[in-house]
Amino acid sequence: GGEKASDVYGAFAEDTRALADKIAFECQPVVVLVPDLFRGRPWAPVEEGDGEDDGMERNAEGQTYEEWRASHPDVRVDVDIRAAAAVLRERYAVSSIAVWGTCYGGGRALEAAAGWYPGGGVDAYLEDIYNGARPPPPQVDPIACVAWYPTRYDARKLFGKNNEGFSTFDDGKDRSVAVMVIFAENDSLPGATPEDAKLLKQCLDEDRRIKDAMVKVFPDQTHGFAHIGLGSGMNGRTNGNEESGENDGGSFLGDDFGSDMPDLNFNGDAEVACLLSTAWMETYTRVFLPTVGSPVRDDEDERWWTLEMKGYSRRDKEDIRKELEDAISNYEGVEVDFRRMPQSRSPLMDEDNDAVRELDRIEEEREQLRQKILEQYDIRPDDDEETFDRKVQQAFEDGALKELMMDAYFDDSNDAYW
Repeated sequence: GGEKASDVYGAFAEDTRALADKIAFECQPVVVLVPDLFRGRPWAPVEEGDGEDDGMERNAEGQTYEEWRASHPDVRVDVDIRAAAAVLRERYAVSSIAVWGTCYGGGRALEAAAGWYPGGGVDAYLEDIYNGARPPPPQVDPIACVAWYPTRYDARKLFGKNNEGFSTFDDGKDRSVAVMVIFAENDSLPGATPEDAKLLKQCLDEDRRIKDAMVKVFPDQTHGFAHIGLGSGMNGRTNGNEESGENDGGSFLGDDFGSDMPDLNFNGDAEVACLLSTAWMETYTRVFLPTVGSPVRDDEDERWWTLEMKGYSRRDKEDIRKELEDAISNYEGVEVDFRRMPQSRSPLMDEDNDAVRELDRIEEEREQLRQKILEQYDIRPDDDEETFDRKVQQAFEDGALKELMMDAYFDDSNDAYW
């Protein structure tokens, strides 16, 4: 099963719903559950000019972002995440859980992977958050974690030699989790910067509870690049993202591509991030016939375990129309070698033109050569396979087939069919 912790726009935002559907489709069969961490009150800033004139975004209730965040206590959010995991186990009988989070949800996913809970570490574990009325839900205990540009977490508390998380799962077994984290090179949000990626990777590598880890920074990308716009089919399109981040990119759009929408310079990094993440989830959550082999971070190919996501940086914007015009203006005609045309005439070819007449001439010469060889070596239609092969082999050794084959089938290098 997969539990998806959303960004601050909530469980029902189009992008979050689309990502959950994508995970479920690419990792099937899997149940993906997205808890409503904000209980019907996600961050929804009003249009500019509708709030107070202090330069700060506010929601319809007049709250700033930080005021809105304070209305959703970390402990209560943690309870909902743990309750969702319990639903996956009890109602859907999943054999394992992967926790997946974006932005704010990415930080919560890392906390769940580390076995760290708001209010403190192991010594301050929330044994009773309901004032004695009932115990809290059990731990999430994921065996895989995927976090995209996570925010609001403390890497040193969660991971590393001196972490404050649980060392075991709820059933007493040693905690063992595979963690994958995606960052954007131009992200400036605390927790999601390239510097944060470096720190998190160091902490993960030092943590004996982490059985495998992959931390990647995508060049030229900004916060939210892998999922913002996914719900509208415009993944990577310019859009305001969580906590004042920005995202650019787009699709093959604009007049040059037959569309009246703006050209937004799309790149495939979002799809690459999703494919890597779903592959990670499938690899490390499979209980029946589990994946075997060395961890990614021990692979001989350093491209898997270095921070930089090589080979997928955004290319410079290309002027497709100019490329076409240059190709047309620099075109040089070449003389057609009709010997390299197909043996059979195309039904689309005009009957009365030089190409057809030349092809007919070549075919006529070939037929004459063929009949000469058949007569010279007494090759008959009723020959058995062994007799036929013997006669053709003799013709080949005598060089009788050379003119027929060289002129009709080989180019000037004598080693390539046409």
